[in-house]
Amino acid sequence: MPANGTVDVVVRVLGPHIGETMARSATEAHCQKLGIGAVGPVAPDKLEMLLGKLGGGLNIFLGRDKAAAVIGEVRQALSALEGAR
Repeated sequence: MPANGTVDVVVRVLGPHIGETMARSATEAHCQKLGIGAVGPVAPDKLEMLLGKLGGGLNIFLGRDKAAAVIGEVRQALSALEGAR
């Protein structure tokens, strides 16, 4: 999946929990740090690193259990989008 599509899905899922602005800025910042460009596919290992970083930050705002559930929602949304292609 292209990086911009990945970011959009992550923001859509995280937005209701932490706000769209924070979700987008955190996701884009982590993408930049991990070397995930705006175009081109996201490698599976980079996606796992991204979700790990986001999950760690969510622990602070939502608690460990809720953060794990939200990251699970992100995984499901990304899988559903991939399956639709």
